[in-house]
Amino acid sequence: MKRPRGTAGQDHRLRLVAGQGAAESPRSGSLRARLRAVGSQSVADGALAGRRELPAMPETAASSIHVLLVSLHLAEPPAWRRLELPSAITLDRLHQVVQGTFGWYNFGPHSFVTTYGEFGGPVRPTSRAAKRAAGRRDESGVALAQAAGGEGDVIGYLYGYDDEWKVDILVEQILPATPGVAYPRCTGGQGEDVPGEGYHGVREFNAERAEDTAEDGPPIFPFIDDIDPELETEMLAHLATVLIPRP
Repeated sequence: MKRPRGTAGQDHRLRLVAGQGAAESPRSGSLRARLRAVGSQSVADGALAGRRELPAMPETAASSIHVLLVSLHLAEPPAWRRLELPSAITLDRLHQVVQGTFGWYNFGPHSFVTTYGEFGGPVRPTSRAAKRAAGRRDESGVALAQAAGGEGDVIGYLYGYDDEWKVDILVEQILPATPGVAYPRCTGGQGEDVPGEGYHGVREFNAERAEDTAEDGPPIFPFIDDIDPELETEMLAHLATVLIPRP
């Protein structure tokens, strides 16, 4: 069910075009184009997944944040969030963030596809996901700063069984953490009606959204589909931590 309203180079990495940053207008055509470009080239389909050695944790990770553009692969219109997370957050915790962001409840298997290989959590030996999971590495000991350590890096998140969801995670910026601020937090996005667990993949989700638009017509105001960052941040509060205490 949907969550109610209101509530590529040699190293296989994608890089942002110079001058495009987090300050860009959420409704700009260039951001929409970027979402599509990232989605079409994302490592989420596994095509770019490698088995390179993970880099060491950067010394600055304990006091820095990753600004992520997290978007639902192939959603139309785009459904995305801009999130600020601790650079040192582990992938198992990032999994929890993505689950909360799109209204999922961890009912199916998941994994992260990166240029360093595929990472995931434990699965039952008898489950349908066990065979695929055999090639994954443990996500709990891998930090975001290792899997996606540079601005413009992309990783993919896969969730579900036959009707698998894909999420594209783009690192927009890496910044010093602000004293007294708890992370993760949401600073913007679009697509108030996130999928939740009641859909069999993005095609069904898109079809219902198209049907709703046909019945109700497009919104009078383009910003009507903007989400409330404060409410989104509240939903992640149980995962939040202050990196740098306030003076």
